[in-house]
Amino acid sequence: MNSHPKFPIMHTLLGALCTEKVEYVAETKTRTTNIIPGPEFIRFMYYLESLVIELFKKHNELGPNILRYVKNSLLSNLPLNQNFITILKYSTNNNIELENEEFGFIYERCISIYMKSRQKTWRDVNNYIPEKGTASLRENLKSMRSSHSTTENKKPSLMKKANLPTNPAHALEQLRVWAQLEEVEDSFAKMFLVSELLWLIWAFGTSTPYKKKQKLVPIIISNLKNRSPFTDEALNKELFS
Repeated sequence: MNSHPKFPIMHTLLGALCTEKVEYVAETKTRTTNIIPGPEFIRFMYYLESLVIELFKKHNELGPNILRYVKNSLLSNLPLNQNFITILKYSTNNNIELENEEFGFIYERCISIYMKSRQKTWRDVNNYIPEKGTASLRENLKSMRSSHSTTENKKPSLMKKANLPTNPAHALEQLRVWAQLEEVEDSFAKMFLVSELLWLIWAFGTSTPYKKKQKLVPIIISNLKNRSPFTDEALNKELFS
């Protein structure tokens, strides 16, 4: 955030949400500065936490990419975003103006920092841990102590059809995450039957004369990367039914 051209203004707004309390320890002759959030910001964080708790209750339904789903849900939550912007605007009496895009930038950074700060909580659920050597919020997680691993050192692949939620809306979020991974076209071709690939194309509201995987998979990947929605009819059905 400090690389943003309006960082000083953003810093002032965020700083106004909290107060500093300096404590002096006579025995050690040291000072400790504690940052105390204001009541409005505390209420906002309580609301944010309540949303996350509700989302995370669905980890069995949403699959191993729950972290990405939670983050995307928070970022796309318009009431939560507007609540945060309102708190920022009234946090200082100074007439500080920022564009909506700049307020959105602050919101996105705060959500990202919050998600990283909660990584230990995520590890307590189904033993999900980040891949070694990657960021804590990497969407492609592996399950520690997997009972399905055939060898001790073999890494289980989570891009499996069995990991897809049966709810089409949730499955679409999962597929969008997978579409960002390497060698996704080969994985989709191996994972899905032709009939299932055709179902996905139908679910996007498109049609194609092709019946071969090498033609169908790129169409699906393109729709996923472009965040094309499923049709209402598809959302009311069970996945691949």
